[in-house]
Amino acid sequence: MQDILNNMFLGLLAIIVGFLMTWIPGSVYALFVSFLLLYLGVSSFWLLIRFFRKKNKGDILMAILSFIFFVILSNHQNIPQNIMQLCFGIYCILCGMASLVQLIINYLNGIQEKVLLLLFSLFYFILGIYVLFLDENPYLLMRAFGFYLMILGARYIEDGTEAINPLTKYEWKRKFRITFPAILCALFPDWALNAINRYLESGQEFEYEEKTDSVSSLLHVFVHVGPYGFQKVGHICFSYRGLVYSYGNYDSSSFRLNQTIGDGVFFKVPEMYYIPNAMEAEKNTIFEYGIQLNKEQEQILQTQLIKLEEHSYRWYCRLEKENGYQCFEQYKEDYPSRLHYKTGAKLYKFSSGKFKTYWALGDNCALFTDRVLGCLGADILSIRGIISPGTYLEWLQKEYMKKNSPIVSRRIHSIEKA
Repeated sequence: MQDILNNMFLGLLAIIVGFLMTWIPGSVYALFVSFLLLYLGVSSFWLLIRFFRKKNKGDILMAILSFIFFVILSNHQNIPQNIMQLCFGIYCILCGMASLVQLIINYLNGIQEKVLLLLFSLFYFILGIYVLFLDENPYLLMRAFGFYLMILGARYIEDGTEAINPLTKYEWKRKFRITFPAILCALFPDWALNAINRYLESGQEFEYEEKTDSVSSLLHVFVHVGPYGFQKVGHICFSYRGLVYSYGNYDSSSFRLNQTIGDGVFFKVPEMYYIPNAMEAEKNTIFEYGIQLNKEQEQILQTQLIKLEEHSYRWYCRLEKENGYQCFEQYKEDYPSRLHYKTGAKLYKFSSGKFKTYWALGDNCALFTDRVLGCLGADILSIRGIISPGTYLEWLQKEYMKKNSPIVSRRIHSIEKA
């Protein structure tokens, strides 16, 4: 209940701040700059005092830097606005490039989804260029952010209201959903992992949480997060009737563009082997959510899985191709080989269709999972956008808190507990 109330409070705060940014952007910006100047001034003074006490050279360096920023900002108070404008413009252009890459991939793979991607790519490019050269109305971008905050805050309050009202008639519907920017969603799994680590350090243990004892879920969604590199962004997969389906860029011979593009590969492995391996061998923490299905949804899901497998063929990792079971040490750096050796997982490549080519900012593991949950009505996105594991983690947690939601259980698997 406390999490629900906190989210509703954040939603209300977002609406208030968004309204003020839309109504009086100049005053809000001036207040922001004043607080920033105050922070820099107090920070430089405190660091200087701490230097004289502890003689730490790092403190005097940070004090000098804080004072320099204080002086620069005092004389050029438009700098934060210019930085915000630059960052948002570059972000839009990068989103346009991501959509353009997906458009090219779809064209090469003969996929029909082209016109919408082209429109989104053009929209992002035009918006990004416009924002970068926005001079005539310096507060237009702040008003736009304010409007976005009000919509996002309203979504948080709506989610909270549904969560505390036991009479809400709950039904998943595929609809437009306002989310945080993709760059922030990508950080959610790592933030969640840090929160879990702080929880464990307090000496408490996780417990399996289930809304009702009479419900058993056949579908589980797993959001992984690890301590290093791309593991911080997370990975998402699902299991149905105890069999895990995981999609990713697993064939190292097909890696392109710094491993963000490659042949789409998915594997199937029993859940009882997959989870311990992910924790012990891959050092992942896993957030697991159980989803209740009715008979009709089970049939829809089974049909969707059949369609996915109809466009795939068995792919053999290096360990299998070279029969290297007796000399595993030579293959342990290759993830598919390591996975197959430890769990017996079978890997498959797509011969055609949407997931033939993996693209980290397009058809990725989150889109693969969305193909399954989307057929059940999950409302992550119904328009073109970048979906990350963090986007799903935030959505799963919100849905779990709703009393009549199909997400009926939550469990956290951590190596610290094992």
